[in-house]
Amino acid sequence: MVVWARIRKDFPVLNQLYEGKSLIYFDSACMALKPVQVWEAMEYYYKYLGACGGAGRSTHSLGVETSQLTEEARVKIASFINARSQNEIIWTRNATEGMNIIAATLPIEKDQNIVTTSLEHHSGMLPFFKKCQEVGCELRLVDAKPDGTFDAADFEEKIDDKTKIVSFVHASNLTGTIAPLEDVVKISHEHGAWVVSDEAQFAPHNKLDVKKLDVDFSVLSIHKACGPTGIGALYGKYELLEQLDMFLVGGDVIEDVVYENGKITPKYLPPPHKFEAGLQNYGGMMGAGAAIDYLQKIGMENVHNREQSFSKRLLEGILELEKFEVLGPLDYKQRAALVSFRPKSDVMNHNDVTEYFNDMIPHHKILMRSGNMCVHPFQYQIGINPGKGEGITRASLYIYNTMDEVEIFLTELENFAKALD
Repeated sequence: MVVWARIRKDFPVLNQLYEGKSLIYFDSACMALKPVQVWEAMEYYYKYLGACGGAGRSTHSLGVETSQLTEEARVKIASFINARSQNEIIWTRNATEGMNIIAATLPIEKDQNIVTTSLEHHSGMLPFFKKCQEVGCELRLVDAKPDGTFDAADFEEKIDDKTKIVSFVHASNLTGTIAPLEDVVKISHEHGAWVVSDEAQFAPHNKLDVKKLDVDFSVLSIHKACGPTGIGALYGKYELLEQLDMFLVGGDVIEDVVYENGKITPKYLPPPHKFEAGLQNYGGMMGAGAAIDYLQKIGMENVHNREQSFSKRLLEGILELEKFEVLGPLDYKQRAALVSFRPKSDVMNHNDVTEYFNDMIPHHKILMRSGNMCVHPFQYQIGINPGKGEGITRASLYIYNTMDEVEIFLTELENFAKALD
């Protein structure tokens, strides 16, 4: 049994007053808070190790322990998403870098195409847009429906035998939409296309099984899963990682650089190390491993069930006020634990909303994000114009939130709605 009150105590920031007010943190879709176990793992590295890791580097005791702990963290990531091997896990800075690695190294011809959607985070769209510009191939967009959902027919219209890769977000950071991943993988593979899923918002909140889903690549940002900043992971089927070209070259990716007759001949390491040039974020890797341990101990089914109860109340409570436009599906079971909304009135904009909840509420600061969530195309599609400063407010939840916090927010949102009359 999970004692959620004890979980909350692992996050010291929530147990302090800020400017004399208690904090209600509703911005986890941007950045999850970190439990003490994570920064203790990182502190161990910086305090007691601080050495180089990686094959062929420092082979003294501190270097060996650094390598051992970071490789153990890689194994934990592999287990967390049920990869076939830790050799299918590449360390990155974030999900954005993972997407750029795939796009930059993707073997694609001019007469082929890449398929993505209008609901993508810019990080899941722009790397492939850039690739298509460089190669001259076609970028095809599947338009999300007005409620942010898709069905299989949407993808069947755009995917054909010339499609090299299909990239889409598993759980949207804007609408919360849970995409039909299994259907898209099936359609894509029938045409010989590879599939990459953006798991930044899904994996921290749900059990992800890449082997069962048969997805070819997945990207994760660990900072959204209670882990440190500046560390992420790219999963890829090993036989496909072998087909990708080098992304960065330099130290720690080579087996040898032979010099003969005035010429060099590099011999590169196999995946995953061929994608991990240079000194790495060893402390971040250890922190990532601690974050995965933390979530695994709670259990991802418990995480999902707790968040879904919050999401249901949050979504229904905002809709009951009838003063706000809610983005995304209206069934809480079809979405992640976040709600993006904006006043139907033009009296106040998204920045007014977040400033009100941050500064004007007695006893509490309710911290949310406002803006466009790096998902401009879909907002243009439904009539929101980011270029003119239009945007939304997003409330996003995680394991350390409580139902009491949701109720406080809804009460204060009702008070705010009165100012819109």
